[in-house]
Amino acid sequence: MKIIFLRQAHRFIKKADPPLKAKIKDEVLKIAENPKIGEALTGKLKQLSSHHFHFMKTQYRIAYRVKGDLIIVVVGSRENFYRDLTN
Repeated sequence: MKIIFLRQAHRFIKKADPPLKAKIKDEVLKIAENPKIGEALTGKLKQLSSHHFHFMKTQYRIAYRVKGDLIIVVVGSRENFYRDLTN
């Protein structure tokens, strides 16, 4: 399964500190191994799933979809995550 990062996810990871980058990589690999690990979103975002994880007392989310390939749509902290995702 090929992993594709959309622009926002790529920018977030590029700006992240090395330990957070490593954690995101681990979480993305978990999703690639088992795409059903995340919870399905509803409403306008029903085509996406969201995987939650913690890093240094902060909650992060990875929004993704599987269409043959794993497409990482957004990566970010929990604060305003879903608001930013709908914009």
